[in-house]
Amino acid sequence: MNLNNIKLYDLSLAIYHGCPAYSKLGTPIITRTSYRAREGYNAEQLIISNHTATHVDTPEHFYEGIGDSASMPLEKFWGMGLFIDLRNKVSAQSPIGPELLVPYDGVINQGDFVLINTGWNSKRGYSEEYLRNFPYLNRAGAAFLRDKQVGAVGIDSLSLGGTGSLEKAQGCHQELLAAGILIFEEVFFPEEVMDDKKRPVSGFPLKIQAGSASPVRLVAYDWKDS
Repeated sequence: MNLNNIKLYDLSLAIYHGCPAYSKLGTPIITRTSYRAREGYNAEQLIISNHTATHVDTPEHFYEGIGDSASMPLEKFWGMGLFIDLRNKVSAQSPIGPELLVPYDGVINQGDFVLINTGWNSKRGYSEEYLRNFPYLNRAGAAFLRDKQVGAVGIDSLSLGGTGSLEKAQGCHQELLAAGILIFEEVFFPEEVMDDKKRPVSGFPLKIQAGSASPVRLVAYDWKDS
């Protein structure tokens, strides 16, 4: 295999000091603890929730003992990515139900990573719109994807679930995680991947024992013509 023929697409958002985070999980703190001019090297300390920036939720998030970021096989974190464009079909606090997913029924295969682009990437910041009013996958939409036996579902907002009620926040998580389906949140969508083409995607977690989630470097791959 010629590695020079592989093109990589970064589907991840940066982690930085004070970056936006889901409510009640704490603001990320990054402190430089060593300086090259003083100690001869640079080093930093990170204090963050494992549900910060682009990350993967494992079944441990809601169900103990059926899969965490250390015990799940690496093969679970790799699959064919299907990029769904809902940027002109959803707005603040819009539920994403089966009616928005049925048009993709014929191209969703078992094991696919279904990644939903709502356009919320462009709003990343400290506004109420980004922190609280994002679109979300409702329970019915999650059940539709669960029944398709996908490998993972991702979205570009702070959470796949909504805010304002436990059902909105937890419904989709319960449907998917109970079935062993991973959830990727705060996915970044470069325009190049929004071309209706499936491509491999990987998002490997840190090996956190009993980890309900882990930051990931989510990446999509293309094989260029030789």
